Amino acid sequence: MDASYRSLVNSLPAHLREPAERLPWTLGLTSSPDGGWGDFVRLHPNRELPVYAAQLGDGGYCLGPEDLARYVRAHHFGGFTWLLRDRLVDGQVAPDDVLSELSELFGRRWRDAIVDATGEEPLTDLLCRRSTALWRRGTHVERKALAAATPVGARQYASVVREKLGWIAVPSQALLLVDGDSDRLESFLAAHDLFLLGLQAIDDVIDRDQDRALRGGEVPAAIGCSPGALLRAAPKLVQRAAATAMGGGFGWLAGWLDAFARAIATWSLGGDVVGDELEAIGIVGEIEEAIVGRDDSSHVAQPLLASVPA
Repeated sequence: MDASYRSLVNSLPAHLREPAERLPWTLGLTSSPDGGWGDFVRLHPNRELPVYAAQLGDGGYCLGPEDLARYVRAHHFGGFTWLLRDRLVDGQVAPDDVLSELSELFGRRWRDAIVDATGEEPLTDLLCRRSTALWRRGTHVERKALAAATPVGARQYASVVREKLGWIAVPSQALLLVDGDSDRLESFLAAHDLFLLGLQAIDDVIDRDQDRALRGGEVPAAIGCSPGALLRAAPKLVQRAAATAMGGGFGWLAGWLDAFARAIATWSLGGDVVGDELEAIGIVGEIEEAIVGRDDSSHVAQPLLASVPA
């Protein structure tokens, strides 16, 4: 990941290279100015998601090492782009001209890297515009939900998280559409969505104080559940992700997810453990039905594409 970032920094205009080198520190992702992206992004699927998408049913790869490396590079570029944009829109870093210019250039490099991997410009532009439109809608809905006093429920939470984080899977989605088995795309995306929801649930419990300070409310309250219940939902969501990945023939991803689910299975905030566990089961049921059943409104984003720039 840090090697990918070095190649990205070297491609920038000279006046942006120094601030780009400090960007992980500027965004608050590292504990020292010398830290890199690899210090923040530690979970292997988050680092190398296309590797898991490239698995064939017989356990091999659907493309060679050099071609797969192009998809991984595009995946890394997406992370650099959208983590910067997320921090800006969430108010976790003050916007300025340099960060705005970096955001724009990173977005172009992300798009170009996907084109380099796929050789498909129209498809790439469609996927990039669509993920951008969904991200904008998801962040808007999230801001409104956190500022409002009325809970939105687990289904809406699932929709918002998917829309905000859908960019992560874009290079892997392109891989499956162009070089892999497109019939397994839905299983892969559903497994990845459930995994991300598990991770987001953990983050949203940890970030309660920060969310109240920056955005006027916290996620558990917006969902209408206790923080303990949302935390207990995380390992269950990851376990569902593992089962979905295995059902789609993505055994490597399923094995990793299963191990991760077991690693976090005992996490709890204490207090009413039984009540939190029962509430978590209900949350997970609603989210799984929304994700695996594709009970979302992401298709509504299609009309937005004409008006949303890449």
